[in-house]
Formats: sequence, structure tokens, C-alpha cells
Amino acid sequence: MAFDAKAAMGRKPRSLGEIIDDMGLTRTHYLALTLVVLGGLFEVFEQLILSALGPSLQKDLGIDASALALLSTVSLIAIVIGGIIGGVVADLLGRRSLLAVSLGIYCLGSVLSALAPNSAVLGVTRVVTGLGVGGEIAVGLTYLSELTPTKVRGVFVSLFNTISAGVGLFLAYAYTLLVIGPVASAVGAGDNDWRWAFGLLGLPAVLIFFFRRYLPETPAYLLSRGKIQEANEALTRLATGRLRLRSGEIHSYVDSQTAAVSESAQGDGPASRALKSVLAKPLRRRTIALGIAAFLAWGAEFSVVLLMPIMLVDRGYSVQGSVTFTMLQNLGGLLGCAIASYGGFAISRRTVVCVGAVCAAVAVLAFAVFAQGDGLILTLGFVFQIFVLLVNTTIWTWAPELFPTRVRSFGTAVVVNTGFVGGALLPLIASSLLQGVGEFWVFAIVAVMYLGLGLAALFVPETHRVPLEVLHGSAK
Repeated sequence: MAFDAKAAMGRKPRSLGEIIDDMGLTRTHYLALTLVVLGGLFEVFEQLILSALGPSLQKDLGIDASALALLSTVSLIAIVIGGIIGGVVADLLGRRSLLAVSLGIYCLGSVLSALAPNSAVLGVTRVVTGLGVGGEIAVGLTYLSELTPTKVRGVFVSLFNTISAGVGLFLAYAYTLLVIGPVASAVGAGDNDWRWAFGLLGLPAVLIFFFRRYLPETPAYLLSRGKIQEANEALTRLATGRLRLRSGEIHSYVDSQTAAVSESAQGDGPASRALKSVLAKPLRRRTIALGIAAFLAWGAEFSVVLLMPIMLVDRGYSVQGSVTFTMLQNLGGLLGCAIASYGGFAISRRTVVCVGAVCAAVAVLAFAVFAQGDGLILTLGFVFQIFVLLVNTTIWTWAPELFPTRVRSFGTAVVVNTGFVGGALLPLIASSLLQGVGEFWVFAIVAVMYLGLGLAALFVPETHRVPLEVLHGSAK
């Protein structure tokens, strides 16, 4: 049901959050979620593709586990750089524009990766891809967080990770099996099957790039820039559930008084001072604490995901067999994301992260000790992935809620991409441990990472079901 602007006349000025909350969910919210999530799905494919194609790359390019980990590190560092730059640009120029640009860069990088003649050039093309991926993730989280009503904000943001990462973890390996199997046979790809896997990923993203131009900018960003007319247009598109409006159809939901009582107008830190802002009181503790949690969470996940197919091949499984096992284990991640989506609605962020982290530590140690034979490898890997994605999805939900509008994209980018720094560096240590002292110590270090991130989460402010105006009215 569309929000009635006329019925609100005569009331005292209301905040933007109250106006969006009164609208409820409309078709525009669901279309925005769909387009952002689909873009995120292909971004997750790009993050996981090196793991899924690891055995094929080893065979064709003659690289070992350490070289593969280095390729992953280069990609993730590029994601970090893209995310930080993207966060600043999104706070300066808008969320929607950055979403379009980042996806275009990702498409270019994917196609260039397919044409790489050797591992060195592949590393360069992964940098291009990573720049696009980094901007997409942080700004996508911010976009959904600002667009949706308070009651379902956690659900919508967690759905981004549920579908993109939860489903993506499974589909990335299913896609790889399809390409290096039937597709490679049909086109006679031979050892070049990995090139087809990279190249074909760029095609669906072009369609998403085209349709995203119809998405509205977030009213919070527009109001923070004093763009009252544009904010009213975006709110009208939300309220009516239509991405295109007819002439004269824009309603006056907000004015200068609305901006005065909204969180988006508060604070005096310009976007050019974003880093100083998120690392100064009162935002410093939350930025550092959740950044540490993300660093350890991403580092643990990428260490296991990157090395799992290689460890299975070392145990005697075929390339396709190792990818199949990893794919089936990752179905647990989908369940973990689904639980996190429910948790985003019903349970505090801190509780979900802390309990999930302890359970992940126990699960990975159980895998290290007991995962012998097909059944236990699949079962224990499945259980571990439940808690991996439970924790990661909740961190993704938590991050954009911690920062005021003026630095929300940048603050989210700092947290998320601190995580990707962990994902870039810690697998290098894990791969060295794998080659030096064996599998058990890889999993033992991962367990310690999870206990550490659970401890860090205790220092992050709780945001569950709290309106953004309340959270940032005084930015406590």
C-alpha cells in the first residue's frame, strides 16, 4: 500500500526514517534487492573462481598452492582498494552511480582474465576484477541499508549475503563443474577450460548493469546533500512501487524541516575527511572492533575455501571430485545465511556473531580430527560452512548500521575491506602451513581466528532493530 503524503499534512516534522518506515515494503524495494543481489552473486563467483579453478590452473599454468594463494591475495588486495575508493566515491557522488561503475569494471576484468597468457598477466587482470568487486560489495550493503524500513533492514541486508554468498558458494562450484565438464567437451577447450569459466561470467552481468540504471538513489544520501526535490522523487518511486514516474507524479514527502530532524543531516564531517571521521571518537571503537572481527572471519573463510580442493586432490580425489566435494560442503553456507537472515530479524547481532564464532571453531577442529572418508568429509565440511556464513552474513548486516549517512559507505567499506585484507594475507600463512606442517595446523589456526573474532564482537555496539536516527542522533 502506497504511503499517503496528504494524510501526513499538519503533523510535526518527522525524520526520514519514520517516513520510510511508514511506507513499508513495496515493489521497488524488492526490485532493488533483486538487482543488487544478482550483481553480488556474480561478484561472489569472482571471489571463489580461483579456488574452484585451482586444480585446472595448476595443471595448465604449472603453478603450486603458494602461487595460487598469491593470485588470490592479489585479487583480494584489489578488492580492498576498490572498496575503499568506492566507499569514498559513493559518499561523494551517490550510491547508485558507484553500483553501476563497479559492475562495469568487474565485467571488463572477467573478460580480460579469460585472455591471460600466463599467471603473471592473470594476476593483473584479477586486479581489474577486484577493483570492481570491492566497490560493489560495500556500496551494495549501504544501498540496501538506507533504502529499507527499520524493521526489515537486517533481513534485507542479510539476504544480500544469503543469496549472493550462500547460493553463490554452491553455484560457483556447480558453474565450474559445468564449464570444465560438458561445456569444455562441447567446445573442445582442453586445458583452456578455465578461460571459458572466466569469460562466460562477464555476460550475465551486462544485463544487470543495464537494468540497474532504473534504480532510485537512496533518499538518505539525497537528503544529506540537500537535494529535496530528488529525495521526494526517490521516495515517490519507493511508495508507488514503480521505477519510472509520470510527469507531475512526485509527492512532497520531505522538506528542509525533515532534513533538520533526520540523521542524514547531522554531523559536520565532510566526506573528504571520511577516514579521520571513522577512526575518531565516537566511531573509532566500533570501526576497529568490527574490522578485526571481519579480518579474522574473511581470513578463516578464504583459507579453507581456497585450500580445500587442493587438500582433497592431495588425498587422492580427482580434480572434478575435489570441486564436487567442496561444492556440496558449501551448501551448508546457504543454511547458515538463512539462519542469519532470521537472526537479523529476531536476534541481536552480537549474540549471533559470538555464538556462531565459537561453533565455527568447534566445527573446524572436528573436521581436522575426524574428517576421514567421504561421508565425514561432506558432513563436517557442511556443518563448518553453516557457521562460516552465519558469522559473515551478520557482520555484513552489522557494518552499515554502525555509521551515520555522511560516511556510511566509507565506514562499511573500511570494515568489509579490512576483512578482505585478512582474506588476502591469512591464506598465504595457511598455504605455507599446509606445505610445511600439514592440514591439522591449518584448521587449528582457523579455530583460533574464530575465537578471536568472537571476542572482538563483544566491543561492537548493538544495532538490532534500532532506527538509524536513534543510532546516530548523537553517534554514541
